[in-house]
Amino acid sequence: MIKRFVIGLLAVASFQFASAQSDDFGYELSVAGETKLYRGLKLEIEGSMRTQDDAERIDRFVVGAGLSYRLYQTLDKRFSVKASAGFDYMWTYRLAETEIKTDNYVLEADNSITYAYNETDSYWRNRHRTNVGLSLSYAPNKRWSFGLKETLQYTHFCNVDSIGRTKWRFNDDDELYSRFDPTSKGHKDQTILRSKFSVSYDIKGIPIDLFASVEYGCGLNYTANKWKFTGGYDYKINKQNKLSLYYRYNTENDDDEVNGHMVGLGYKIDF
Repeated sequence: MIKRFVIGLLAVASFQFASAQSDDFGYELSVAGETKLYRGLKLEIEGSMRTQDDAERIDRFVVGAGLSYRLYQTLDKRFSVKASAGFDYMWTYRLAETEIKTDNYVLEADNSITYAYNETDSYWRNRHRTNVGLSLSYAPNKRWSFGLKETLQYTHFCNVDSIGRTKWRFNDDDELYSRFDPTSKGHKDQTILRSKFSVSYDIKGIPIDLFASVEYGCGLNYTANKWKFTGGYDYKINKQNKLSLYYRYNTENDDDEVNGHMVGLGYKIDF
C-alpha cells in the first residue's frame, strides 16, 4: 500500500513538473494546536510560513484560529457532520515585477523591437481572511476515511501606499529614459467557494496515515478557478503529537497567486 501510494504521488509530481517547467517551487512550515472545549466543540490555532521564487524568498506569514462543532454523528461513529468557522491574518510579500508596454516601442536597425516598460519594486501587503464551512466525513472501517468539505471564504486585501515604481519611456530621439513614479494598491475584497474531497488510510501496524485530496475554488465576486492537489502522510508520534509531510500542486487563473509545487512539513499537538 505504501509503495503504491508513493509511486502514484511521484508520478503525479513528475507529470506536473514536466508539463509546467515555469511553475514556482516553495516550502511551507506550520505549527498547530487543538483542544476540546466542550463535547463536539474544538478550538484550533495555527501559525505558518511559506516561501516562493524557488524557495529563495518569503511568500507569507500566517496566524489564525478556528472553531469546529460536530452537528451530527451516527451511533457507530462512521458518519458525522461538522460546522466550522475561522479567521486568519496574513503578511504577504509581492515580488518585484517588470511590465512591458506593448503600445510604446522602437523598431531597431536590425528589425528587433525594444519596448518601453515599468519596473515595480517588491512590497508587503497584509490581508485577513474569514471562512465558514460544512464538512461530511465517512469511515466505513478502521482503516479508510473519506471527507467532503464546502467552505465559503472571504478575503480582504489592505491598502498599500508608496510602492516604488520606475517608468522607462522613449524620448524624441528614441532613447529610453527613466522616471520615478510611485504607485499604490487600494483595498479589495474577494469571496470564493471551495470544495474539497479527501481520503485517508490508516496503515495497520505502523503509526502512519496516508492521505490525498483535491480541492476546487470558484470565485463568486471575481473570476477565479483554483485547483489544489495534495498527497502525503501523517506520522503519529503519540496520541497528542503528530507530524505531517506532504506535496501539493497549485494551479489557478488568479493573478494574485502563482502556479507551482509546494512541499510542506507540519506539527500538530492536542492539548
